[in-house]
Amino acid sequence: MSDKIRILAVDDDPDGLFALQTVLEEAGFDVITAKNGNETFAKLQSELPDLALIDVMMPGIDGFEVSRRAKADPTLKYIPLVLLTARANLDDIVHGLEQGADDYIKKPFDRTELLARVNALLRLRTLYKELEGQTEYNKSLRTELDKRSPVSGTVARNQKMQEILALIGKVAPSKLPILVTGESGTGKELIARAVHSVSDRKDKPFVVQNCSTFNENLLESELFGHVKGAYTGAQAAKRGLFEVADGGTFFLDELGEMSPNLQAKLLRVLQDGTFIPVGDTREKKVDVRIVAATNKDLKKLIAENKFRDDLYYRICGVHVALPPLRERREDIPALVDHFIKISPHAKAAKTVAPDAMNALTAFDWPGNIRQLQNEVERMVVLSGDAKVIAVDLLSPEVAGAKNPKTEGALAFDSSSGSLKDAVCAIERRMIEEALVKTNGNKSEAARELGISRSNLIAKVQEYGIKG
Repeated sequence: MSDKIRILAVDDDPDGLFALQTVLEEAGFDVITAKNGNETFAKLQSELPDLALIDVMMPGIDGFEVSRRAKADPTLKYIPLVLLTARANLDDIVHGLEQGADDYIKKPFDRTELLARVNALLRLRTLYKELEGQTEYNKSLRTELDKRSPVSGTVARNQKMQEILALIGKVAPSKLPILVTGESGTGKELIARAVHSVSDRKDKPFVVQNCSTFNENLLESELFGHVKGAYTGAQAAKRGLFEVADGGTFFLDELGEMSPNLQAKLLRVLQDGTFIPVGDTREKKVDVRIVAATNKDLKKLIAENKFRDDLYYRICGVHVALPPLRERREDIPALVDHFIKISPHAKAAKTVAPDAMNALTAFDWPGNIRQLQNEVERMVVLSGDAKVIAVDLLSPEVAGAKNPKTEGALAFDSSSGSLKDAVCAIERRMIEEALVKTNGNKSEAARELGISRSNLIAKVQEYGIKG
């Protein structure tokens, strides 16, 4: 296949098509031709040209319809389309642009103007290709997260988690260091692995070190290595984890536990990629992407002179703040289903009884996703061969949780009116809360409430609820 720019030229008039083809070929383009709308759309699909110049008035489907169909296609929509017509009135131009055309040229065309517009549209094609590449990259990111993540793709239901996934997609290809913060059990290492798995470093090492595991001296040796005789017991030289991670990603967990001395050495690695092994005088250089995590407030540690502010601003090239599970309750049902599916103890498909799922959703999960997975594993084991996991299999603390969907709604003054008024008040509040939670999406709100969409709309109108 030619490396030239490939242009699809379309005109039902043979003389007009010849003239158009000649001008383009003399300008150095590789030209494909078509004579009617159906042939045009077929060649868009089979040839995937860099640009298409399409006559409006043609036998079969016209240029307007070709544009509409092309821009509705997930692949063809990235091809710039220029409509050619002798009827260049305003209505035609507006209609053509509404169908998806990127530009309009009046026939008979001026050669200089035609080539200028073609070159301008080819610059647009470059932008389209970048957009297409980013779209495909985001798809591959989701696929990788689904494959590698212990939560499979279910995290995407929560708006904040959707934003985090989008952020990962943007920063993963770069070398920017990333700071992941959040409570224990929220999945900080998962984020680090996701970044690595969709980055250009995915075929290189992914190294993990918890900074609270060793004392300062041992951690320094683990991170930077040492030479033989560097200290008592150092009977042989040892490569540090930074050297092991060269070319890849280094996940430093519990960064807030690192001593000031090691913070200074880490800062140097971040600044120029260099370090000196313990007991050595020779400098080593590595190319390592650092993802650090902590459940501590580093700004508070800076104020207490326990953490270097220059390291904080260097490590925080991108900040990912993971929400606790209690702030993303809408993810819990899908997480529960996923953990059941991947449980090694689940001998057959299982579901969770509605009252049990309500309790799971209502609980605050101080241990976050890790605690939820342990709870689900316990339920699976205790349920044996049962296909439905009943509420009596929950841990006592989880079973006793109150459902936040109804707890606030039930707090009404029983002396304020009749039972009917109280029920209406509860119903109205639950509908309002569901609409807020789903950003006004009535279909989603209806699913949240367990009623039909038409029933919800009727209730919204009855109570005069906005949104």
